[in-house]
Amino acid sequence: MPGVNRNGRFVDGYCSTVEHIAIVFSRLGFGPMVFTVGGLLLAIAAGCFLWTGHLIIGGILLFAGGFSDSLDGAVARAGNKVTRFGAILDSTLDRYAEFAIFLGFYGYLGHSYARFVGIYQIITVVALLGSVMVSYVRARSEGLGIPCSVGFWQRPERVIALGTASVVTGALNPLFIRWSYNYMHDLIIKAVLIVLAVGTNLTAIKRLLHAKRILRERGMN
Repeated sequence: MPGVNRNGRFVDGYCSTVEHIAIVFSRLGFGPMVFTVGGLLLAIAAGCFLWTGHLIIGGILLFAGGFSDSLDGAVARAGNKVTRFGAILDSTLDRYAEFAIFLGFYGYLGHSYARFVGIYQIITVVALLGSVMVSYVRARSEGLGIPCSVGFWQRPERVIALGTASVVTGALNPLFIRWSYNYMHDLIIKAVLIVLAVGTNLTAIKRLLHAKRILRERGMN
């Protein structure tokens, strides 16, 4: 389960639950590849539903894909099937999954009749770039032997934020339209995308500075 910070009771409880579920799947004969590929397919499906405006279904699929991604590493450990290539494949497919999800939001906003649609689409692209860079800086740093999981906006947090925004927005939009609160339409999704656009890039910068500090301490500048 790469990218999960185990600090805190909630995260510890979640990790423990995932590990127990993974043991069950491993004993049933499921391999990690099922969940690695399954997570990608669920993310693609989520992106398609988001693009077409089915926000609640898209959000649920987003959560399901994130949970599947949590399971693949845990199933690999439970079945003693951890491989270096498996880790590389998992990270690679995670990036494709994120692209599919953000593409779904990009397309959804493109169908919106609200003002500043183009600006919010640009914000979506910036959030995608930040998300990719968070993972890239970590991978590049760890390739140099530098642990680099600092910062808040890792993939689990992004999945939770985007999934929650999708489901809540899908539930509230019809009410806003009925009450003629058109200015509130898609407000939560837009707010979350703004937060991600800023937060992910700040996390990437924080990781860069962390790596620089460690290299300096090791005299490897």
